[in-house]
Amino acid sequence: MSKIKGYCLTGTKRFHPGEAEAVEENSAIIEMTMPELKEGEILAETLYTALCGSDVSATLGKSNFDWIERPRVIGHETCARILKLGPGYKGTLKVGDLFVPVAQRGCQKDDCQGCRSGKWNLCPDKTILGYNRDGAFGQQMVLEADRVVPLIDGLKPEYGAIVEPVSVAVNAIYSKCNIKPGMDVLVTGCGIMGLISAELARANGARVAITGVEQDRNIRLKAARDRGITTIVVSPENPLLKQLEEGVKDADGRIFGTKGKVDLVIECSGVSSVLAEAIYAVKPEHDICTIATYPDKVMEDNTYITRQSLNIKGVMGSHKENFVVAQKLLLQGVFPAAHYINLYDFEHINDAFADSIKAQTTKAVVKMNG
Repeated sequence: MSKIKGYCLTGTKRFHPGEAEAVEENSAIIEMTMPELKEGEILAETLYTALCGSDVSATLGKSNFDWIERPRVIGHETCARILKLGPGYKGTLKVGDLFVPVAQRGCQKDDCQGCRSGKWNLCPDKTILGYNRDGAFGQQMVLEADRVVPLIDGLKPEYGAIVEPVSVAVNAIYSKCNIKPGMDVLVTGCGIMGLISAELARANGARVAITGVEQDRNIRLKAARDRGITTIVVSPENPLLKQLEEGVKDADGRIFGTKGKVDLVIECSGVSSVLAEAIYAVKPEHDICTIATYPDKVMEDNTYITRQSLNIKGVMGSHKENFVVAQKLLLQGVFPAAHYINLYDFEHINDAFADSIKAQTTKAVVKMNG
């Protein structure tokens, strides 16, 4: 029998975005031994696992991921197959079932407001697959059975691997953003969360622009341009606000926004200065929705926020209902997964991480077995 392997986070050395040396310094491919199953757990074979921006940030040693204990086999965006059910299991799951796991699991205590509402992502004591326990960059994993969301018929397992990030965008777009047809929506940051948010916002009837830096021009921003989304390359010499004020044009030559301001900003870059700047790009009494997390505190002009009556809304992860909707959107092609994912075999998992760190891929998905 072949040995079970996994991509393991091992170090905390600090690296800057783009420095792929972090893969060699802060991680290792290890051999794994699966623990005995406890009541309520299952053993699963991972089929396809996608790299999250958080996985990249953890590998880069960003300070907002110092809380992850090392060594740790990371990974939470995955499609897997059940190999074994734990002792005493009496539910409806069966060996062989394909599923996607809910990344964030709540404490499920009676006095937890998040758990009572079915929103584990809002539980203050939640645990995250791949961060609080070994996860989906192992060729097998043990996890709680109640994380399981069955893969819907017709959805390819490789697309199942991106259900989790799509579910987060579903939570943002449909719960927080209140997008109406005809709105001008600016997405800052063209990682996969930005690209998914841009696609779902456009599907809701908005006109969408997405930002990136020079290194994003020919891969991530190109992927958006090819889909008809307006792209904006920002730099210290040509900042976002200046471009909006001078007039960004869409593919039909129409000015995006009104006098340099838009109806909604969805912040996905995770760069503190980008969020601080974004408030000046929004019309009075309109919204900034933040999906990203940040390595340090954001210094914002709160007087400006007050005087413009702006609303800043945060989105933390997703819950099971979002996972179901995300699968349907993927199956219907509302988010065109084939356009955005890049497949890697497990033997090239280090390349998948390095390419993600260097922004040389839109969404790396690793075939974990076979």
